[in-house]
Amino acid sequence: MSIKSNIINFFLIIISLFLIEIIASAVIYYKEKKFGLIFKPFSSIEKRIVTYDVNWDHTKNKIVKGIYYHTNADGVKNKYVINSKGFRGDEFNNNKNKNYRIINFGGSVTMGLESSEDMTYPAQLQSLILKNNLNAEVINMGMVSKSLNYIRDIFISEAINYKPDMITIYSNRNSTMYDSVGTKLKKNIKQNESITKLIYFLNENIMSFRLLFKINRKIISKTISSDKIISPYNDKINHNLFYFTEQYRKTLEEIIILSLKNDIKVVLIKQPFYIKPLIQKKLENKKIPELINLLKELRNIDFYGLDYHDSFWVLTNEILNKHFDEFAKQENVLIIDPTNKMLKDKSYFFDMNHLRPEGNAVLAEEIYIQIKKYLN
Repeated sequence: MSIKSNIINFFLIIISLFLIEIIASAVIYYKEKKFGLIFKPFSSIEKRIVTYDVNWDHTKNKIVKGIYYHTNADGVKNKYVINSKGFRGDEFNNNKNKNYRIINFGGSVTMGLESSEDMTYPAQLQSLILKNNLNAEVINMGMVSKSLNYIRDIFISEAINYKPDMITIYSNRNSTMYDSVGTKLKKNIKQNESITKLIYFLNENIMSFRLLFKINRKIISKTISSDKIISPYNDKINHNLFYFTEQYRKTLEEIIILSLKNDIKVVLIKQPFYIKPLIQKKLENKKIPELINLLKELRNIDFYGLDYHDSFWVLTNEILNKHFDEFAKQENVLIIDPTNKMLKDKSYFFDMNHLRPEGNAVLAEEIYIQIKKYLN
């Protein structure tokens, strides 16, 4: 075969792959409003309104650096600063400024838009550390409306490169809201770290890979049987029971094993929901299988007189919190349970799960008490 023919064939392959990527990019954008590597340079910053106003940069898939404002349930307008890495708080270097680095992961409660800059629980945790002359820094990587899957992805793709000594995970409600709907998948927790990072990069940037990856996940998902639990917000949305029996735990396990390989302590913080504390107290001694059976029958039984919305969140909250206990003997895991202390006072909460500054103070103190021995 001549050199000319080889060159022509080479360009035909490249053009074919480019066309496939364009088609896949169009499909992914239609389904997810997500840009791949080809179209990121042409994407623009847009105003996104979820439960907060932000400028969203498609090229980085992050919030644009700047100053924003959020009005909480009390009508108080709080300013919040987004740094150049797309997270709330001051700028920080990739390399540690202190002897010990802690990264806080979670959703809206961790990001803390209901509170001023110095009153979020990560900020109050940092204040306690400084007050006690400990050489540690706290980085807030909480993100509104993000779940455990997001935490895993941002940990693998970015946060692990900041060399944290400790990460905290406070993610319960968002994980139920977003991760338990749709594809069911048993994660390969023994996967090589480099391969995991490569898959994440391709999945974020090459839309033909992302499309094939999603199709593969759907096929695998079909092989896993799971009962469906109807959403408390929309009868047309179903939550997979498999998420509560296995998948949430598998995702945690993936993060924990990767952390162990990198000498990172994982702090799992049980998330309190203020719904009906006396009823919630009755569930403490029930095991996960008992709670799962209650969840399966929830539409057909009277659950302590609670409506479906409240009973759904009482049970799913208790189930996910109890999964933490399965890691109690893991050498790099610390479990913190602030629920009893925080459920003593309703004034700590704006609503079922979002915290007032006073609630953040209690949570920060509970975390500090448990982790201070690692900071000396």
